[in-house]
Amino acid sequence: MEDLGLPYFRTISTFGALTDTTVVHLIRSGEVLALDPGEVLFEAGEASDGFYVILKGQMAFHKYHQGHYGFIRNYHFGENIGFVGMIALHRRIGRARAVEDVIVVKISTRLFNDLYESNTQEFATLLMNLSRDMARGLRAVDNLVVEHSYAAEVAAGANLDASARPEVEIADAGAVVEVRRQAELH
Repeated sequence: MEDLGLPYFRTISTFGALTDTTVVHLIRSGEVLALDPGEVLFEAGEASDGFYVILKGQMAFHKYHQGHYGFIRNYHFGENIGFVGMIALHRRIGRARAVEDVIVVKISTRLFNDLYESNTQEFATLLMNLSRDMARGLRAVDNLVVEHSYAAEVAAGANLDASARPEVEIADAGAVVEVRRQAELH
């Protein structure tokens, strides 16, 4: 990893706006792991004792639910995987498997806490980066839910014509607001 150099690590979104000293510290103090294609990084039910930052390659994540695994998405260079389980204090909820040659650095709960104790400003920046990535993930999931909901409504023959809904103009704001009956919401 040393041969990649600091400029390479500075392009990783999880490390965005962290000082060079902190980035180097996280990589040197973290556990750097190399995985071959198909190799499993973690499995459902294991302890969430840290999270991983993908330094090279991509990981496929399959969530375990009601006795089955379902593909959620691929995680790519610069993204983190496993943070949600760690911060939520629950066990791993799925399997992370290397899609190709992968290198990750594990940020253990101890290393995460050590950063908090030694440099709260850098910890806050890292936490903001992780939260931002998590928010982007939630937005993507929300979009999928909307797409599936819309497809189900279309399949059920629902009237989705927006022009059929009444609109109201808000005085002095120049804005138009759609008005729906309560029955349309359920």
